[in-house]
Amino acid sequence: MGNLEKYIGPTTIDAINAQYEASNKQRSRLGLSACGHKCNRYLWYTHNGYNKKKHEGRLLRLFQLGNILEDQTILDLKMAGFKHHSCQKQVLFSHGDVELLGHIDGIVEGLIEAPKTPHLFEHKTASKKKYNELLKLGSYRKWNEGYYWQVQFYVLGLKLKRAAVFVYCKDDSRLYMERVKPDREATIRKLEDIFEAITADIEPQRACPNKSWYEAKWCDFYEVCWP
Repeated sequence: MGNLEKYIGPTTIDAINAQYEASNKQRSRLGLSACGHKCNRYLWYTHNGYNKKKHEGRLLRLFQLGNILEDQTILDLKMAGFKHHSCQKQVLFSHGDVELLGHIDGIVEGLIEAPKTPHLFEHKTASKKKYNELLKLGSYRKWNEGYYWQVQFYVLGLKLKRAAVFVYCKDDSRLYMERVKPDREATIRKLEDIFEAITADIEPQRACPNKSWYEAKWCDFYEVCWP
């Protein structure tokens, strides 16, 4: 039997997804939270206002689920007696007239592991497969270098002594926490490299070796990077 989908009219689910797509607004400039991306060309495209590929409604709903689960983890922390505050507090780095701006998930205080130390609160979600990879690696940095640098930027900007990263498994509600130490010198060098890359006159080198590379195919700038 052939594919009958083309003969079926719009559904309620289609309408939900369409609303997400219609209301989604792309950022026109590079934000601090994305600066950990390993490809300087990706950063250059973002900073210079190139259009990203549009995400379908299903994926946008998945992003929204991440926000909902972050709120749940914050609620869980507060119910357990921990203090969470400063959600969306601004962090800014500037070089000349170029600014990199970001907003944090918050600051958490009173953690059992270090009750007197305020920690940057950073929250991510993961599938069961990715969550198990994190457990196997035992290191947030090894699991996702980009996420690691995002934490380092915020810790540096706020002059905090530690970060507490939480990863929520979407399949079974397991919750991972790791305390991340700041690396001030390396983070400053990283920021200097980023400012140099995004203000270059031409696109920096690609991180992907060819257009068939799996990361290239998933990139938001695949079409412009590999015309």
